[in-house]
Amino acid sequence: MFTVEADEIKDFTGDELVELLRRLLYAEARKAGVPLRGVHVPLQITVADGGVDGSIHWADGAASTDYFPGRDIIFQCKAKDKGNVQWEYEVWTKPSQAKTVAVKVLNDAVRDVLARGGSYIGITTTALPGNRPADRAKAIKKGITTAGGNPALLTAVDVYDGNKLADWASAHPGVAVWIKQRNATIELSGFSTLEQWGKRTENAAPAFVDSPERKFSLGPHDANAIDFSQLAARLADDLDEPHSSARVWGASGIGKTRALYHALSTTTGLLSGITAANFIFCDYNEVTSRLWDVANQVVKEGAVAVLVVDGCPLREARRLNDIARGEGSELRVITVGADGVDHDEDCVMIRPTPADRSTIRGILKAGLPRKKADELDYLAEFCDGFPRIAVSFTKSYGTTGIRKSADAVAQQILDGAKAEPDTVRALEGLSLFSQLSPDEHPHAFNDIAETLVHMKGELMYENLVIAAGQHLVARSYGTMTAQPRPIADFLALRRLDYLRPSTLIGFLGDSLPHHRKAMLARWRYLTRSQTLSDVIHNLLRGSFADKAIINPAVAEYLPAFAYVEPNRMANALFFAIRDMTLDDLADVEVTAELVDTLRLLAGRQDSFWPAAQSILRLAAVADTEGSQPIVNLLRQIFQVALAGTQADDRRRREALEQALEEDDPRIRRAGVEALGAMIQTYLSRSEDFEQVGAEPYQPEWAPPDNGTMYAYFNWALERLREVWAKDVSLRPAIEEHVAGDLRNLLMPELLPTLEVFIHDVVAASGHYLAATKSIGDWLYFDSPEPPTNFSGAVRALYDDTMPKDPVDLVLLYSRFWVSDIHDPDRRYAQDHDNPDFEYGARRAAALAAGIAADPDQRARAIRAMASQELNSPHPFAHALAKHLPDPLEAFEQAVSVLDATGRAGANFVGALLSALDRRLANEPDEVAKLEAIANRSTVLSANRMYIATSLRVTDVRLDGLTEEVRQKLVAPAQTVVISYGRGLAEVSPEALSRFIRALVDRGDEGGAWAALEILSMVTHAAKALSPDLIELVKLALLSPSIADGVEGNASSADYNYDRMLRLVDAAGAIDASFARAFALQIEHACRTTGRRGGRSSDALRGALPIVIQRAPTEVWPVLAGFYEIATRVERERLNTITSATKLFAYDVSRTGAGALFGTPLKLMLDWVKGDPDARIGFLLTFFPILEQKGDTFIWHPALQQLAKLYGSRKRFKDALRQRIYPSSWGGSLNAHLTSFKAPLASWTKHRLLGDWASSMLDNVERSLAENSYGR
Repeated sequence: MFTVEADEIKDFTGDELVELLRRLLYAEARKAGVPLRGVHVPLQITVADGGVDGSIHWADGAASTDYFPGRDIIFQCKAKDKGNVQWEYEVWTKPSQAKTVAVKVLNDAVRDVLARGGSYIGITTTALPGNRPADRAKAIKKGITTAGGNPALLTAVDVYDGNKLADWASAHPGVAVWIKQRNATIELSGFSTLEQWGKRTENAAPAFVDSPERKFSLGPHDANAIDFSQLAARLADDLDEPHSSARVWGASGIGKTRALYHALSTTTGLLSGITAANFIFCDYNEVTSRLWDVANQVVKEGAVAVLVVDGCPLREARRLNDIARGEGSELRVITVGADGVDHDEDCVMIRPTPADRSTIRGILKAGLPRKKADELDYLAEFCDGFPRIAVSFTKSYGTTGIRKSADAVAQQILDGAKAEPDTVRALEGLSLFSQLSPDEHPHAFNDIAETLVHMKGELMYENLVIAAGQHLVARSYGTMTAQPRPIADFLALRRLDYLRPSTLIGFLGDSLPHHRKAMLARWRYLTRSQTLSDVIHNLLRGSFADKAIINPAVAEYLPAFAYVEPNRMANALFFAIRDMTLDDLADVEVTAELVDTLRLLAGRQDSFWPAAQSILRLAAVADTEGSQPIVNLLRQIFQVALAGTQADDRRRREALEQALEEDDPRIRRAGVEALGAMIQTYLSRSEDFEQVGAEPYQPEWAPPDNGTMYAYFNWALERLREVWAKDVSLRPAIEEHVAGDLRNLLMPELLPTLEVFIHDVVAASGHYLAATKSIGDWLYFDSPEPPTNFSGAVRALYDDTMPKDPVDLVLLYSRFWVSDIHDPDRRYAQDHDNPDFEYGARRAAALAAGIAADPDQRARAIRAMASQELNSPHPFAHALAKHLPDPLEAFEQAVSVLDATGRAGANFVGALLSALDRRLANEPDEVAKLEAIANRSTVLSANRMYIATSLRVTDVRLDGLTEEVRQKLVAPAQTVVISYGRGLAEVSPEALSRFIRALVDRGDEGGAWAALEILSMVTHAAKALSPDLIELVKLALLSPSIADGVEGNASSADYNYDRMLRLVDAAGAIDASFARAFALQIEHACRTTGRRGGRSSDALRGALPIVIQRAPTEVWPVLAGFYEIATRVERERLNTITSATKLFAYDVSRTGAGALFGTPLKLMLDWVKGDPDARIGFLLTFFPILEQKGDTFIWHPALQQLAKLYGSRKRFKDALRQRIYPSSWGGSLNAHLTSFKAPLASWTKHRLLGDWASSMLDNVERSLAENSYGR
């Protein structure tokens, strides 16, 4: 099928030959590894006279391919070969080709390629037998020589004749299909080019309505979507690598196929060339018998192709994807079908969301040009985002008026679709369910038809098939769903009016579980039904009365009941749960449906109180240590914001008052969890806020001003202190809640309350270590310069929390990670270029000698540290080992405590073993005793890593561990301890290299992060890297898994990354290839789809300024290209890395430049010029906005340049407003907003921005006057 013969191209005209060359160059370039966004291997194709019809040039990658003899080639096309003389003359300028001109002159293209040492290839469709191609090449060389050139300077000179062109085209299936269709002018056995695919009826008519705002979701959340203009480029980028696949999926009539076709057909430039050269289109139903042979043939031949299969079921799509992932495959697959999933690691899932109103209105307007605007708007509501429904409506309403009753419109639409009465009745039955599968349980389907619709099952099915042809039923995987939803709701409500409550109750009791579930899922949209209200009323008074309502067997009914009768359900649950003892409640299964129902009820102001009481009692008997859904819900509804409820602060406080007075400690414990949630500033929730019931919509509550928020925090803190004083058993939990977010709670309005609580804790315990750490973070990162009265008060509070006992001090410095404890008198701004992450380690080590010399302190320290989980015990352990009077006795004591208390203290005991092994290195008998003590320990001997990584490491020992890493016998994170305390100082570079490479190979399990921590330990105090270490460090830094972020302590990992990157930079090793790989890491970190989906990392943010300084032209094309195809979520992730300021940074300037501003300005402006509206927003996320002249702020010159070019555009103004009013910040925005007053005032007379600046200035002044964004 893909074999092209020379006869098939022999009659090509000159223009057709140039088009063939264009397709072949794109196809071969892709096969050679040129990225779709070919910024690293630039591809340039020109079609013009003057000695060249095409050219290709790339800088890196393969030196040649089967048809590209080098990286720099020019091509000259001659449709018909006319002998050697023709080719000899072709290298000369037109004027000098005349026989009367004695001196021949090389044309510009040949002269330039000679200077570059490239290649010259002639192209002809004529088949040249024998040595004639070589003769033509000799004629070209002769022509070059005659004109004074030296053909020896060229990499190659050749002529590709019809035979070689046919072989070349046969290597690229997409080109082969184009050639064969060009001759046949019909689809080739069901396979076609993009042009031919576009002639199909479903793509050609009616005219496509441009829908720039149409969204295509890449996941379950609306924000993770691209728009129509990004669709083709995103697909191309996701299919850049071999073995990749994508699926466009969604309901019938949603516009999948047309959107894909028009997205691809409107592309230009490189993407257009790739589409023409590599894409093959087909319809699954037309090629089912040949599809697998074709796919396997493409894979077997190693051909580069993108196979697009329309109407492909998901199970068959997965078979195709498996073929594409075969060894040596260059096949990519795009399937289009009704069924799919939101996320698949092996396939990018793209789901068209319902079309926006403007798109639907455009379709209606095109088909109904005489209808009024309000009529079109009214009708658009009933289309529910389905373009196909809109098209069918235009055919129905051409001659009739549009009625202004929802029910009448729905009926008119059904009439317009020519739905017969039986079809309408069948649709009514289907509309009662979210979906039905008629063949899954045929007898049950027949019962549904007869019970609810009063027709035979076969007749109902037949009519639903008819309705599917009218796009009123979606079919997927054997299921049927009524659509669009407004029509389905109308039909379901009408059917419910015809049914008795007793009929529905009987059906729900007797039906199959999945049918019952499908019916109950529809009730949220049918809240107007009196029949459903009667059903709920009867059940709550009958079989679901009293505590039966919380029986797990009834759980599936609960959310549906809550949507229809929220007040009745809230009271029913409240009384059932209230009347049960806590001991009885502990035996109740808290189902997901019960939690979801309580979430819905707590979201309403009217039902918040009874729902909150129910949640509190259920949470009281749940495990608060884990992640129990009911406890998570309790925490959510009491958050200061994003609580998902209309209930205000007063109603929430009232809901807690009684719980805090309860005598039962379990209720008080639940109250503490709620209070702890009230003081949290890191807010999130897993579910969107929903409206339930049929009442008018009300938004969820949020604090109207900062005063309300501070009062909410203070109230919670005071209640926590009261409970702390009353209940000793709850003190640890309360102290953890307060310390957990203490850094963000340190503000003048809360400080008095915090001081009282912290002093109480210190008075009772002698210290408050977690608070000390959090206050230290505030002093280091957030404390203002110069100091203020408030910062002085915080500094005093830090001193108040500091332990006085040396053992407690050691615990403070050892409990957290080394980099987590900072000098309270240093500031991050002072240490930014050379951060001091060893402060805690030095303080811990300094205490060791004194503790070792005091028997009581020594014993207490060993007892405490061997029984607690400590993140950084090594500095103290290594210092202590040097001063122990009896090392073996001390170690025996530590092991005894460890075995008696569990494995929490294993880090300290292992560190002590390591330190003592080094101290006793010259005493083998003592080392043997030390090992014997360790081997007798039940805890140490249970984990193969504890002892092995604590002893000195030799090449042999390290190679053994390397093999265990490869065999996955140990986790990468477990191996890090082997490097502590110069543990790898005695191993060879070769053994270290084998170990690090084994770890990086397990990047998905944190291996690269573990490698960086080990390398940081190995190079501790080093100012420069040796050449062998440079390559190892680069290997770890550039591991794709780095973009996945780190599990565990992020600040320590970020420190290791930053330190190693700076050492690589100091060695001058950040080159172009490093910068490109780093930029791709950032892209990976921001992605949300496929295997390459990662998450943002502070390490990458910190590294970007360094890399951009060394190679900005390598980083910019990658990130700018990704921005163009990114979803909103992905752009927000990118912004966290590239913006000038971290999102929640506290009281800092937000008007400076981000790292990307180091990119050459011309490069950025040339990029924006290509599509200003789509691109200008990216620049404004990292461009400097203001600069300060003395006490005055003015617009930065770079910003003024952007304003001059694009100030009239809405996207520019929106993006600039986002910089003035950021969506996330810490502390107060007042200083930030004040800095904009003078610049905005200077623009009030601006030709392009005057009105906008005046409006913004008013907003800023009002915000400052009302202190809307102050602390």
